[in-house]
Amino acid sequence: MNKLIKRIATIGLLLLVVGTGSFESFVQTAEGAPFKKSLLLFDCGTGGAAGGYTQLPPNASFNETAGYGFTDISRVSAYNRDSPDMLRGDLCLPADTSLLVNLPDDSYQVTIISGDSEAQSSMSVTAESVHAADFSADAGQFDQESFQVRIEDGQLNLHFSGSHPAVNAIEISKVYQFDFGPGQVEPGYTKVLDNTQYSIGSRFGFADTTKAASEDRGAPDNLRRDFVMPGGTSFDVDLPIGDYQVTLIAGDQTEANLMDVTAEGITKARAVSSAAGQFASVSFKIAIIDGQLNLTLAGANARINALVLTKLPNRVQGQVPNVYLAGDSTVMTYPSRFYPQAGWGQKIANYFTKDVTFTNRAIGGRSSKSFVRDGRLDNILTEIRPNDYLFIQFGHNDASSVPERHTDPYTTYKQYLAMYVDGARQRHAQPVLITPVGRRSWDSAGLFKNDFPDYYDAMKQVAAEKGVPLLDLNARSIAYYNTVGIEESKSLFFWLEPGVYPNWPNGVQDNTHFQEYGAEQIARLVSDGVRDLHLPIEAFLLPAN
Repeated sequence: MNKLIKRIATIGLLLLVVGTGSFESFVQTAEGAPFKKSLLLFDCGTGGAAGGYTQLPPNASFNETAGYGFTDISRVSAYNRDSPDMLRGDLCLPADTSLLVNLPDDSYQVTIISGDSEAQSSMSVTAESVHAADFSADAGQFDQESFQVRIEDGQLNLHFSGSHPAVNAIEISKVYQFDFGPGQVEPGYTKVLDNTQYSIGSRFGFADTTKAASEDRGAPDNLRRDFVMPGGTSFDVDLPIGDYQVTLIAGDQTEANLMDVTAEGITKARAVSSAAGQFASVSFKIAIIDGQLNLTLAGANARINALVLTKLPNRVQGQVPNVYLAGDSTVMTYPSRFYPQAGWGQKIANYFTKDVTFTNRAIGGRSSKSFVRDGRLDNILTEIRPNDYLFIQFGHNDASSVPERHTDPYTTYKQYLAMYVDGARQRHAQPVLITPVGRRSWDSAGLFKNDFPDYYDAMKQVAAEKGVPLLDLNARSIAYYNTVGIEESKSLFFWLEPGVYPNWPNGVQDNTHFQEYGAEQIARLVSDGVRDLHLPIEAFLLPAN
């Protein structure tokens, strides 16, 4: 949990870059060094800017004060179509003219969305006088292309041409390239030595340089001739919040290499091996929530030659909202071999029209912590789109004494829940906290009770502190059980008589999990909660019976 609570000051500075996407991100740090423009987001047109984007209207003429603009605004027109969403609903048409953007010399990835809801679009783009990409889309369709460009004169020049050169959005993100070891540096890369210590000023480096060592073998090339052996310490890089493609090269010209690769506490690659003279390449996606990548290489012979971090382009909203479910065994979808056991997540879609979809990522035995450390939240965050939802129900396994699962309700539990909330919101999705569903447990008065009072209260605190919708499934389920009765509630929970179901010949008595009928009723309570909270997806609820 140290990662969750450290470097608050640094994260605050990063938010200046991520939150606006504008040129106000060119600020001075506490040490006086300029914080380079590493992520710029432009929404082109007159319909207003999408969340996190800077509006680029057709009359934005380039000037040095703004640091960006078109070279000839007389050749730029615009339309506001109002659909399919705020980002793509308006567009600029730069006809044989250029967009100039002042940038520090470095490598960048440029992503352009091109399309028009009412007309066919066709466009060609050059970057730094080199052909970069062609775009073509039928009316109502949108093309998206990414390309990399190297800036060496302090300014990006994008030239647009074509019969209908529609530009909806432009994303410009720095490509981070690191060359490890004491040998000659690869052109365009940043040199990292074994004594490169992380600092707020440098924004990259090793957490503990006393553990690191390096070698230079002289061959076979600049990237692979030399390396650093981290010795178990992490290599940390400050990044704008978002999702990244991480690619690293690991090997040694004279010795074998074997290591595990961990990012953000998640094991991304196991037993990466290369014989002497061979070099392994590892690539994976990672969601950055707190503004910093922590990369750890574990292994007695762990070596790293090179590292490239490329931001994945921001995703646009889908055709219909998608609701992701993060939770435990009371939520998960069960294979047929477990029938009639079921989680409410596999029944929730029955209460909605086809205008909303559900993706159930809940899995048995997981707590708010282990779901994160398994990489399951990371998988959701690298997929979730604007206008989607993330429903979050944990607590049953957080109360476990198993160290891999256990969280303290008022500290680590709240911190992990905040990761889900922040990660969803950063990607312009809506998080919804769901209190842990009640168990078949009752007090001396014969009334069903809450077995997780501290986790229940802690989740309510997170909801209040962060202004997140709270769906109180714990209270709803307990109230419902009390209308059913103690003995009759067996029909909801996973109580089966011997010899009735082939999958469970000996029967089962389980006061936590549900059989199909119980899962359907809990899903109904969740759908009632959606209606009572007036979440926008209530428009897709089927009429209540």
